[in-house]
Amino acid sequence: MVVSLEDDVKKLADAAVADWPDIQFSGDFDRAIRDLYRSHLQFPPSWPQEDCDEYIAENADMAATRLITTLDDVIDTVVDGYERQHGIRPHHDDASEMIKAKRRSAIHELEWDIEDLAAELAGWSIHSLGRAVASMTGCSPASRRHRRRRTR
Repeated sequence: MVVSLEDDVKKLADAAVADWPDIQFSGDFDRAIRDLYRSHLQFPPSWPQEDCDEYIAENADMAATRLITTLDDVIDTVVDGYERQHGIRPHHDDASEMIKAKRRSAIHELEWDIEDLAAELAGWSIHSLGRAVASMTGCSPASRRHRRRRTR
């Protein structure tokens, strides 16, 4: 069964909203984001596994840090925005629902990040087809001899 990126992001959003901030402190949130990246990104065949792991770690850690900051700031953002707009603080139940919706929305932006990275990786795959990392096939002695014969 193939699970879509949208479904996986929804599951992460449901888990994070239900268990925030405990999911952050346990490290499960960071791991879940790395798992999303690992399962939904296809790397160029020429990339060694350690390069793939490094790419995932770097991008997933940046996304996790950004999301954690956003999810922590949501309470102030939602309550202050409501208070500025209506002149009173929201009822506790209303504030709770607005905060959950805003957190869910922030996590769903992760879907766009992964889609952008997937497109970037697809471009790298296209440009590296048949060529190893640091390939010098165009500069080989045989290639130079072949070019000399054509130009004479």
